[in-house]
Amino acid sequence: MKIVLLVFVLGLSTRFLSSCTFPQDPHRTLDTVRGGTLRVGLVDNAPWAKQGREDQASGVEVDLVNQMADDLDAEVNWVWGLEQDHMTALENFELDLVIGGLTQSTPWQAHVGLTKSYFENEISVGVPPERETISTLDGQEVAVEIGAATAAYLEKEGAIPVRVLHPEETGLPVAAAAWQLESWGFQLTEFKLHEEHHVLALPPGENAWLTYLEDFLTVQQFQIREQLIAEDSGESS
Repeated sequence: MKIVLLVFVLGLSTRFLSSCTFPQDPHRTLDTVRGGTLRVGLVDNAPWAKQGREDQASGVEVDLVNQMADDLDAEVNWVWGLEQDHMTALENFELDLVIGGLTQSTPWQAHVGLTKSYFENEISVGVPPERETISTLDGQEVAVEIGAATAAYLEKEGAIPVRVLHPEETGLPVAAAAWQLESWGFQLTEFKLHEEHHVLALPPGENAWLTYLEDFLTVQQFQIREQLIAEDSGESS
């Protein structure tokens, strides 16, 4: 009886260790990508991913994928499209990765795999270097880029959004990403409006692939701010 029980316990332990210690990919995504083809869905969303002429890809996350492909000795197959279509493709294992400024709050988080946040994008209010800081947002005019969701955060704080193409040129306080304000030489105020946690998306259940991605992003994450500033400078020139 003791021998049977010992064999049973050892069997459970072996299965537990194999499931916890060695991540598995039911569809062998990591093995397929390594030395093969990395199928990447892109959402046009600068500065993370930008669609150029003849569907050329550029942007901060595009640079990350290119570095990843070099590490994996893989060719990249870029696929432009809408987020919803790409997420459906991930569910069906028709893509290996989706990029384009995705955040942890994506409504697809229950259907696909997401990496841990590799960059926290803080939306703040800053003032031009020649201007005194502000003590309140209530009734304050604040410049914001046309089409940016940041305007809604300002309205919640009682501010008056001034929607313009180049908010940094207005002389007004500006609501934008903290890294962007700093690149313009703006002084950050005490007002932090929102925080976005950026992630990459992958097929569900591909744990070895997820582990690889998160290890890779951990090494690269300290360069993200510099890449964003460089990307923004390129857009401005």
